[in-house]
Amino acid sequence: MITVTVKQVGAELRRLREAAGQTQADVARIVGVSRANLTQWETGRYLPSVENARLLDNHFRPTNSLVELVESARSTTSAPAGVLTTGGSLLEVFRRAGATLAGELIRDENGRAVGWRHNLQKRGEHTTLATAYGVSAMAVLGEPYIDLHTVVEGLYARRSEFGWQGRSAGRRPEVTAAVVDALFQVSTVLSAEEALTHLEHSLDNDYSRTRPFLLATVLRTAARIGPDARLTRRLTDDLLAVRLDHDGVRLWGEKKEPRLVAPEPTTAHTARAVVALRELLRAGEDRADVREAVEVGTQWLVDRTHPDDGMMEDLALPQPGQRAVPVNIKHFTSAWVVQALAEAPKVPTVRLNRALGSLWERYEAGLGLWAWGSGDLPIWMTLDAVTALRAAALAFAAPPFLPPTVAE
Repeated sequence: MITVTVKQVGAELRRLREAAGQTQADVARIVGVSRANLTQWETGRYLPSVENARLLDNHFRPTNSLVELVESARSTTSAPAGVLTTGGSLLEVFRRAGATLAGELIRDENGRAVGWRHNLQKRGEHTTLATAYGVSAMAVLGEPYIDLHTVVEGLYARRSEFGWQGRSAGRRPEVTAAVVDALFQVSTVLSAEEALTHLEHSLDNDYSRTRPFLLATVLRTAARIGPDARLTRRLTDDLLAVRLDHDGVRLWGEKKEPRLVAPEPTTAHTARAVVALRELLRAGEDRADVREAVEVGTQWLVDRTHPDDGMMEDLALPQPGQRAVPVNIKHFTSAWVVQALAEAPKVPTVRLNRALGSLWERYEAGLGLWAWGSGDLPIWMTLDAVTALRAAALAFAAPPFLPPTVAE
């Protein structure tokens, strides 16, 4: 099998498309993915899944099978270029995480994979949200440890009139965004139109517009699927509007509601918002107000001297005809800071190192996963961590990805 890089796969895909005289929108529609997906594959940001590569092969019928190219790139570039350090590599960390997550996958009485539990430290049933995080984590790690077909089928089957609901009935926009994101990375069961509809139906407009976490989470997914969609534009406007004025600088805090007493911007929410808005810019939407907001937020994160440690917030998600559902959200702040800084120009090395250092403080080398301060092993922490490390590896030549204990 030919050894290739992710960018070479993207270049070959673009060559095949241009040779066929087709636009990205043409190919995306034929294959059943969004234009944003195709853009990310062609630019080398992500590899298509084997299933999507097979669909592309069927369409283009190239001499060099895209499936083979994707599998070769996945086996050699799961950790992107520039990650080797003395005695270890990010690739080894990714493989360990992938193997551990594969071992934590819950199966039914017939041996079919069904999903993951939220806290990998405990026993219990799989959940919709945890399973979506697990699927996305495996897609980032890039290792074919398991066949996710039955997991994907199960996730898709759990949709409702409000998208995906998690443990409680009603609207859960953060759950719907996570599921849609996972399905789009590994499957073609969900069309872009259906995905955007589910995202929109999951939102409670009045409450969601006060919470940057919900807006940024849904916007990030919507921008990948339909950057020019009406919902994406609305979410963008809402996320910009929910900023707080901090000494003349507009940034994001935990919430923006009437009668708040001296609210402050937070590192976690500003980093999440920057990542979501940059996803929109990457997809080709060139709005001056978005670009300015990203630049201002990024500079504030660069200048920030407070620790990039985790934080928690409480949501009270309103539900149709029911009482609000209380939800506790934890933020892996350092992972989001790394992602926010990954594509920023001229980030001081010392600032990146500080965020990476905070990220690695939560790493449990024996398990290959990331842990909250209580000792819990929430699956979303590992997803956030490996997503951040992959983003930094693609953006920087050779930052110190590994702490000394990992390289031993």
